[in-house]
Formats: sequence, structure tokens, C-alpha cells
Amino acid sequence: MNIAQPKASGAVPNGDTLPSETFRCDLTSLVMYAGATWDFHRYHYDAAFVKTLDMPAPFVDGQMIGALLSSRLMRWGGPNAFVRKLGYRQRTTVYVDDSIVIAGKVTSRATENGRQIATLNLTVTKPDGTAVVRDGTATIDLGPA
Repeated sequence: MNIAQPKASGAVPNGDTLPSETFRCDLTSLVMYAGATWDFHRYHYDAAFVKTLDMPAPFVDGQMIGALLSSRLMRWGGPNAFVRKLGYRQRTTVYVDDSIVIAGKVTSRATENGRQIATLNLTVTKPDGTAVVRDGTATIDLGPA
């Protein structure tokens, strides 16, 4: 996958976009995330259990959305990128086999102590446009200016 990254100098203009990326939340990814975070609650992987809760399928841990956002930001930012701050509010449940689309836009940029800093507004939606998160923002250190 060819993912657009900031210019090698770290210069990111206001209005520059974090190109959208689609992620399918399959059961394997949910189980892998549960293993990595030691969050083995059955509603993240056990279809029979969630049916007893009147839910259609296992659902994504809300913190997994943050991990996917961070991963996307760091791949976009390049090898020197570091997510300084990430915030969002989850609006809707994401179930196993749902896809989400992660995107964003640079809203400000600055140089601090010789390092290029970008602030972005982030969106996470389902392919039909349903908002998964609201108030998504991130501050990312892109490395030396």
C-alpha cells in the first residue's frame, strides 16, 4: 500500500491530509489486540456469549480504535514520528467484520525546539459514513525541522 507521507524535511502544510485508510476489524485482529493488552473479556471474541447480551457480534475494544489511529499517524509521519497527544470519543460500536475508515487533516503546524509538530483533526467512520468517533485530534512530532 502506498501511503502518502510528509515531505522528507518534515514540513507539513496546514490543510494537508492524512490520506484515508480502511481497516477491517476481523476476529483475528480483535483476539490479537486482546492478547496484546490482556483484555480477554468475552464480548471481544465470543459470538455465543454476546448473543446472550442481545448483541449481533463481538465488538471492538474502544482502545483498539486509538491504537489503530496511532499506528496510522506514525506510518504517515515517517520513521521519526511520535504521537504526543491523541484524543477522541467513540460514538458507535464497531463489531467484528465491520470496516472503519481512518482519515485526518492538518489544522496547525509549528516548530518546537527544532522539531516539526503537526496537529490534526481525525475522523473514523464506517464505509457508509457513520461516525465512529467524534472530537478526534492528535499532535504528532514529525522529527527534526
